[in-house]
Amino acid sequence: MKNLIRNEMKAKRRLMNKNEVVEKSQRAAEIFLNSRIYRSAKVIMLYMPLGNEADTKGIIKRAFEDGKSLVLPVTEEKTGKITAVAFEENTVLQKGGFSVIEPKNSKDVKKSDIDVVVVPGIAFDKCGARVGFGKGCYDMFLDGCKATKVGFCYEFQLCEGIPVDLHDVKMDFLLTETGMIEIKG
Repeated sequence: MKNLIRNEMKAKRRLMNKNEVVEKSQRAAEIFLNSRIYRSAKVIMLYMPLGNEADTKGIIKRAFEDGKSLVLPVTEEKTGKITAVAFEENTVLQKGGFSVIEPKNSKDVKKSDIDVVVVPGIAFDKCGARVGFGKGCYDMFLDGCKATKVGFCYEFQLCEGIPVDLHDVKMDFLLTETGMIEIKG
């Protein structure tokens, strides 16, 4: 079932043009930047988008302006282990595991220091379940993480009833270009 959802949503996302990606990502970024979650956060973990993923660049730009501390994931390709590392305006970026842009030679940040993790995904449901690329990287990282977890996607990526496995970590909020949904219970 997850593979079916994954394939369908990846195909829909590939059909988006760059203008749609920019416009929808900017609208979602504005919603996030005006939220109490953003305002109260000191340390925010984001991601660099891959392909047509919801783009975090607007959030990154504003967070630097606002003096927030930013963190990006570095993923070990063999094990899927994510390490949170500091991301500053002068940080050198390079293509890392799974072709994702990552900081080069940055210092590690403890999970316990992160206030908010903005999580990419291929699909989410309104109960906070997530479908990623299927390697479990974020689930491993988010397991035991006390930070507020915000799933970032486009409205069309919200599904009904994603199957949940024992190791899956649910989101606290979902962020799209149409609003932010708080997951209850």
